[in-house]
Amino acid sequence: MPLRINKRKSFDVLKQVFSVLFVLSVVLSFFFLPYYDAARHLSWSFVWDIKKETVPIVAALQFGFVFALIIFFVYLLRLQRSLLREKEELASAITNLDVGFCRELPGDNGGFVEANDGFLKILGFTEDELFKLKPADIYADSEGHDKFKALLSARGSLIKELRFKKKDGQGIWVVVSAKAIKNDRGELECFEYIVMDVSERKWMEEEMSSAYLRFESIIQNTPQVAIQGYGLDGSILEWNHASEVLYGYSKHEVIGRKGLGMILGAADLRVFEEAFENIKVTGRSPQAREWKVRNKGGKELTIYSSMFPILQNGKVIEVYCMDVDISDRAESEKRLNEIKDKLEGLALKDALTEIYNFRYFRERLAAEFERAKRTLSPISIMMIDLDYFKSINDTHGHQFGDKILKQVARLLKTELRTNDVVARWGGEEFAIILPDTNRVDAFGVGNKILELFRTRNFGDGSNIIRLKCSIGVVSYPEDPLFSVEEMIDGGEESIYRVKERGGDGVALYGHEIQGSTLDKYSDDDRKRYIDSVKQKLSFYAVRSERSILEAIYSLAKSIELRDKRTREHCDRMVEYAERMARRVGMNEQEVDNVRRAAMLHDIGKLGISDTILLKPGKLTPEEYEAVKKHPVIGADIVSVAGFLKDIVPFILGHHERYDGTGYPRGLKGEEIPLGARILAVVDVYEALTADRPYHKAISKEEAIKILRSGMNTQFDPKVVDVFLNVVG
Repeated sequence: MPLRINKRKSFDVLKQVFSVLFVLSVVLSFFFLPYYDAARHLSWSFVWDIKKETVPIVAALQFGFVFALIIFFVYLLRLQRSLLREKEELASAITNLDVGFCRELPGDNGGFVEANDGFLKILGFTEDELFKLKPADIYADSEGHDKFKALLSARGSLIKELRFKKKDGQGIWVVVSAKAIKNDRGELECFEYIVMDVSERKWMEEEMSSAYLRFESIIQNTPQVAIQGYGLDGSILEWNHASEVLYGYSKHEVIGRKGLGMILGAADLRVFEEAFENIKVTGRSPQAREWKVRNKGGKELTIYSSMFPILQNGKVIEVYCMDVDISDRAESEKRLNEIKDKLEGLALKDALTEIYNFRYFRERLAAEFERAKRTLSPISIMMIDLDYFKSINDTHGHQFGDKILKQVARLLKTELRTNDVVARWGGEEFAIILPDTNRVDAFGVGNKILELFRTRNFGDGSNIIRLKCSIGVVSYPEDPLFSVEEMIDGGEESIYRVKERGGDGVALYGHEIQGSTLDKYSDDDRKRYIDSVKQKLSFYAVRSERSILEAIYSLAKSIELRDKRTREHCDRMVEYAERMARRVGMNEQEVDNVRRAAMLHDIGKLGISDTILLKPGKLTPEEYEAVKKHPVIGADIVSVAGFLKDIVPFILGHHERYDGTGYPRGLKGEEIPLGARILAVVDVYEALTADRPYHKAISKEEAIKILRSGMNTQFDPKVVDVFLNVVG
């Protein structure tokens, strides 16, 4: 589409040409007035009266004038065509521009007189619609047009961003390059505008600005995450408020400073610098890791830090670090690991003598026996039973007897090799694994121990005694025994043979006395002996379980020492839970499991910081998330003791909700174990009716009302009904 030109302008050049011709005609007429008479008689003359002798001169002048006039007229026509051609070329160039172009006449009545397709497209108007508009109508600001024209008139030319309004009313941003066009007399003729739509660029700039502000706001207002930004030379560019709080250095102290030598040790600083250089080269974030740092006050902290690059056109321009203080978590994990180690030790060691127990002995013997069979190496075990130990307990008391057992355990550990395994089998009986030891060498070790017992004093300053013992030795592959149980039974049988002879001796399995000792006895005697051994083992197993259970209960008591309210809470929990378990028809074993679970349900709080547990006010979301971990921690602690496996689901699930919105697994309805559903109701009732750091106790009636409102959402409705019957 050609440039839109107002028709009034199309005759300008032609008018100017005729104006020039008219002026020339008048001038020439005045010039030839003296020759008027000479030419009056010539019909073709310009004048009527010319003398005869002057006719040639006048004729020549007339022809010359006509010829000059024709030449001048031709020149003007060519000039006009040239100007029109240039104007058309200019109009075509303007029309094909990707930007808008327009002309506006000055004055209050001025309007648009020219506009290209680009300008019409930008605003969405047709040619006729635009020419009918006032220029001010396209400005988003009603006063914008007058201000812009005044500024343009004063300066002559101007480049400015303006807010225009499209036909549909939508606002757009444009860049306008404007010029005031004046004639030779310095009079303002029109305004020319070149207009470019920059709405998209403006939107991107605003988005980038908004994104930067949001990013900056996030950095500065993230209270739990310390964020730092670094230039490629390692200088600190950003240091948010959380960094100031965590490390103790204010922003003005560190901005522009290079490196983190003030918080990292020399070794960690080298690792950090290597990671920093690697991220600059690769543009990839390294794996997040833990760091040991020190703050301005010298306090050591544990942080979890991640690094990531800021890229521009695929190149790293900055590097950011995000640090989270996990010192409390690390301390809690350390305490939890210590507890687990202690429990594992209790599960594997005898509580009295602090040597390994029969459980560990079995596991270790199984491993060593398999190794011996695989490598064709010898292995021996030794069972030791203290003779007449019951009379020692009866005479001197059990405390003295326990002291003797400790002394025997220390003696055996001292006199045997470091790779030999010494364990308390139970009561006054000990068991020893002798790896890579054949029958002859094991027999020598047995006699050495026998001699030590005969020559060593046991007891204390007021009571000194000598001990005797019976020792049974079993060796592989000399003895035809092919399992752990057969080896243990062989050791017990060998002890029995020594006891039969009065004790204080060593018996090799099936070697000293021809045939098996049990072969001498009737089937009934053999059965009675085997039953007595099983009963003895069962007694020792129960005793060991009780030792472990007592240790776990002592850990639970440590929670009570932290908070008196917790102790009272646990006591009432046990009472209510046991009564409910009986009401729902559980057998005695199941009732006992519920009772134990009630006592240990909060043992996982050992892994929660005191500052959170005893906080008087409302917990933060982060603190609440930490508290929500205690069922998992508690289940993890209790699961160490295998015989408590039945109560693990109760402890793990006592914060599940009946509608499936609880934690930690989101179980729903009867997916939640019954014991856990009982604990959930009792726990909430107890929490409501007892004073807590974060609220005062409410009445029994109010608590019951809350329990009823939670039926089918938080609680099993059947369990709530049973509980309401229990509490009356």
